[in-house]
Parts: sequence; C-alpha cells; structure tokens
Amino acid sequence: MSKGLDNQLFQLKFTAKQMGRLSSKCLKEEKAEKEKIKKCLEKDNHDGARIHAQNAIRAKTNAQNYLRLSSRIDAVASRLESAIKTRTLNEPEPEP
Repeated sequence: MSKGLDNQLFQLKFTAKQMGRLSSKCLKEEKAEKEKIKKCLEKDNHDGARIHAQNAIRAKTNAQNYLRLSSRIDAVASRLESAIKTRTLNEPEPEP
C-alpha cells in the first residue's frame, strides 16, 4: 500500500511542478503579446493592438490560474506526505 501512496505523492509533486512551468510559459507569452501591442500602436493599428491586448490579458489570467492550481496541488501533496510519514511511524515493527 505504501508503494501506491508514494507513487501518488510523486505524481502530485510532478503535476504541481508542471503547473509552475506552464505559468512561466504563459508569462512569456504575455510579454510577447505586449511587444506586439507596442508594434501595432507604432503602426497606428488599434484593432490589432486591441486583439493583442486581449491575448496578453488572457495569458496573464492563465498564468495566475496555473499558479493557484499548483499551490493547491502542492498543499495536497504536503498533506499526503505527512500522512505517509505518520503512518510509517505508527506501524508496529514486524516480529522476527
């Protein structure tokens, strides 16, 4: 049973890390969209700038959501890890 819980703990930690990476990726996309906004405004293309601004806002929101989800998953992993440690401490030693 402990192997299954250890595997679940690993999966949770891995997923939390993936969410953090996705958040970083979204922040990079937001930065790229902001650069596109500047270029569109220099060319006096307000419609294009508006579209890129919407994309930048969407990327920022996604980044925040990924961070929030990563934090929640990390909290669950922490609780599971403490439960596993408590369980191993409370298990009676096998008799020889």
